[in-house]
Amino acid sequence: EEYETTKHHFHRAESAGANCVDCHMPAKTYMVVDPRRDHSFRIPRPDLSVELGTPNACSGCHNDRPAAWAAAKVREWYGHAPVGYQQYAEALHAARSGAPDAEGRLLTLLRDQEQPAIARATAALALRDWLSPQTLDVLTGALSDMDPFVRMTALEAIERMPLQARWQLAYPLLRDPVRIVRALAASTLADVPVERLTATERADFEQASREYLAAQRQNADDAAAQVNLGNFYTAQGQPESAEAAYREALNLDPNWVPAYVNFADLLRRLSRDPEGEKVLRAGITRLPQAAALYHSLGLLQVREKDMQAALASLQKAAKLAPGEARYSYVYAVALNSVGRTREALAVVDKALKRAPGNRLLDELQAQLKRIQH
Repeated sequence: EEYETTKHHFHRAESAGANCVDCHMPAKTYMVVDPRRDHSFRIPRPDLSVELGTPNACSGCHNDRPAAWAAAKVREWYGHAPVGYQQYAEALHAARSGAPDAEGRLLTLLRDQEQPAIARATAALALRDWLSPQTLDVLTGALSDMDPFVRMTALEAIERMPLQARWQLAYPLLRDPVRIVRALAASTLADVPVERLTATERADFEQASREYLAAQRQNADDAAAQVNLGNFYTAQGQPESAEAAYREALNLDPNWVPAYVNFADLLRRLSRDPEGEKVLRAGITRLPQAAALYHSLGLLQVREKDMQAALASLQKAAKLAPGEARYSYVYAVALNSVGRTREALAVVDKALKRAPGNRLLDELQAQLKRIQH
């Protein structure tokens, strides 16, 4: 068989000069260089492996040598550390480790049109944890980016914003030329009161909503799609449809943690916390290492004013997922609420060592120090 690398796939032909058996386009016997910089042979960066722990091609063969050895060899050969086209590893690592300079690095990456769209889109999504007037200004620009992938993740980044601001930013994307962007815009705006919309706005929203729902139903045998349906119906005020979707998600995949968490949250909204507790405990029985389930259970126990049980659950969540700053934050708040401020401060201090740039943890630390003194 003959192969030719193309932008999206390998042409496959039974003989030279024949049409591809997959797409029926002419298949050549040579390879071409893909113009996309995110689809290429990368310059080995063992120096980044030393700094960030990323993989590199050198260690793929010399697996008996440490990355530091490979980095030293490259510097010896070329007289300097290599520099590739991709300049995003440090920014994404800073975001994932909660570094103090993460926000600035992410903003720089998102603005850099020379970087691959997938990296810029990842930066846009990560900025949802650093929402501020500056980041919002850059995300607003990302919503009209030339690449639909960047527009999609910018939509996800603004999901936590108040509805009025979210509507102003996301409404134009209900008419986006790319269907998936329109559909995700509808998902982002699922909680909009349609009775308050103009006839044109309502038509745009309902059309995009139909596209979103059709996409999820097309994948109805997937638990994630059922959770998406449940979330959409919940936001739309259709609890019966939402409950049916969450139950179907658990039926399809009883190991899908978001199904338990979102189903329990729906039951909370319906003042059915006792049922929600049963859902979460069923999930914990099946998935005893799922931190999100303990976190949700702890919040439920707080609502029930069972603080002893709540603290145990919240502590378990923070212990199982030490890299999830939000779990440590909530656990510390709960400790402080029962007068255990010193322990709360210790939890925050430990979390800040893992995520030194986390604003919520910084603010909580300052508050707890004032209380302590």
